[in-house]
Amino acid sequence: MLTPSRSLSQVTVCLLLLGVLGFAMSAQYAIGMPALLKADEKQHAAYAIVLSQGVLPTIDTNTPADPVRYPQFAEALFGLDEPRRDIWVANHPPLFYVMSLPLVWLGDAVGNVGVTLLGMRLLNALGYALSIILVGLLARELVPRRRVVPVLSAAMVLGCGAVTYDGGAIYNDGWGTVAASLTLLLGFRMVREGVTRDRLIWATVAGVAAAGFRSTGLVAVLVLGACVLAALWLRDPTLRTFRRGVVLAIRIGLAPVIVIGWFYVRNIVLYGDATASAALFEKFSRQTHGDTLFQLVNPELYLHLYGSLWADDVIPKIWILAAAVTLAVTVTGLVLDVNAKARPRPDGVMRRVVIPGSEPTVLERRLEVAVRVLMGIYCVIIIVNLASFHAGGGWIHARYAVPFLPVIAALTSLAILRVGRRWVAGADEERVDLRITLCATVGFIVSAMVAHLHIQQRIDGPADASWLVALIAADLVMFLVAAYVTAQLHRRLRPEGELFARPSSADQPRVARVSH
Repeated sequence: MLTPSRSLSQVTVCLLLLGVLGFAMSAQYAIGMPALLKADEKQHAAYAIVLSQGVLPTIDTNTPADPVRYPQFAEALFGLDEPRRDIWVANHPPLFYVMSLPLVWLGDAVGNVGVTLLGMRLLNALGYALSIILVGLLARELVPRRRVVPVLSAAMVLGCGAVTYDGGAIYNDGWGTVAASLTLLLGFRMVREGVTRDRLIWATVAGVAAAGFRSTGLVAVLVLGACVLAALWLRDPTLRTFRRGVVLAIRIGLAPVIVIGWFYVRNIVLYGDATASAALFEKFSRQTHGDTLFQLVNPELYLHLYGSLWADDVIPKIWILAAAVTLAVTVTGLVLDVNAKARPRPDGVMRRVVIPGSEPTVLERRLEVAVRVLMGIYCVIIIVNLASFHAGGGWIHARYAVPFLPVIAALTSLAILRVGRRWVAGADEERVDLRITLCATVGFIVSAMVAHLHIQQRIDGPADASWLVALIAADLVMFLVAAYVTAQLHRRLRPEGELFARPSSADQPRVARVSH
């Protein structure tokens, strides 16, 4: 479709603003939460510390607990049984912990491991903030002709209280999501715009990083190979093209095998499988929850996974109502949207939405379907792995729902645009979308801030005056960032803005054919 380059920049700026606000909120949690409060933080931090000593830990390596050098660990480990005193997250690939090594060295240099712990939290917060932006970019690939969808999608993710809360802890999920999402994004871009040498190189690098952060990154690499094959085949469905696509897909798949495959082989040798799941279940005497097929057809799995985005860990259960309302709006809006397309009416919530100049060609439609199918394959593989993990005795956390956010957010955005037409009228479809997006985005920001304050009441405050000052300063900065982001979004998303400006005849040379 024809899109002015400035439209892309406006959307991108909106996504960056929402990412900055997400980082501010996660950073405030990182400063305000007592050290090693959240589950698994001790083990993730200990992994980096032991790695800095030249040792790659196993799931049975003891967490450092020297009360002089690591007083926070000694306090957090007090009273725990032996299995929970180990670095059981050592089944994860080491890339996140390699990134954390400068923070460990900095903490050693100043003689305060608290610097390392805060630094690792902020590192994860940056990863989660980038993930919010990437969710918007992936949503744009899934819904390319509704240009407000990326902004609405990123705002919806920001409104999920558990996302920014987990972003303030020491986890490898933030950067794992960034690498996997970037891998998918580059793959989808190749489907839409064609395979080039540079895109192949950057996508392969992202795929290697995804596999180096978490084992689920391997799924993104698999889908990336399918993206390359689809991108070539859909443009030239010949046997020669198919062979070339298969060769390129194999090369992409071999890259992470060569770079990080040794770690997964190590897991197989040490624990019997590539992810050490069975060994961990045995280590903690986990009880099974049926089999994988039972979990796949169990509605509770999906409802728990969805609800965890708003109410997980110490987050008050009242926020499950936000999940219920969002789900109800999404289902209602999608049903109305399908009905409006099948039986459109001239006005009201059931009118058919037609954006002038946005009708795709036959090839573009095929490429759109291919992107959605490939994203669906990614989600199916992830949910099967998750169902298997839960059946074996694993717990479900909000972090495990993050890979599904691009699809969830895109569907919710489309539903909001449809339902919003009940209250917002106008002949210009793009201006109507813009007004709905502005109202919904501000609503998500307000919801995020209220949830943030509510969660803060459930977290113990800092132990000394210096941390109290830092916490107050972080709160102030967060609210100032929220106010600035809201004001900027209002300026950029208002109907008289340039987000949807049509190029004049003088601007025609600057119009490029892109697929965003």
